[in-house]
Amino acid sequence: PFILLTLAKKPNYAYSLTREINVNTNGQISITVSSIYPILKNLQDEELIEGKKEPKPTKQPSPDRKPQLRTVYSLTSKGEQLLSSLSKSLEEFSNIIQKHIEV
Repeated sequence: PFILLTLAKKPNYAYSLTREINVNTNGQISITVSSIYPILKNLQDEELIEGKKEPKPTKQPSPDRKPQLRTVYSLTSKGEQLLSSLSKSLEEFSNIIQKHIEV
């Protein structure tokens, strides 16, 4: 769910996703760039995310060179629905735990 949660904030590319997940979980979840690609592929196969090729920003674009491309991933409506469902389930689970703690 961390990839979906991160993509819910904004579309992103693989390297940036790994950094954001590592930072947002205080290093508790550490995903490497090499390990994220199979996960992204599975999420695409399940139609939870989609990837679009976009030119990679460069400091000094050259008219002689083709721009380098990178894949920017975003949630699909199916991914948004799954994330919403997971959020509700986690909230319900949290409420149950909270009730037991208060007793």
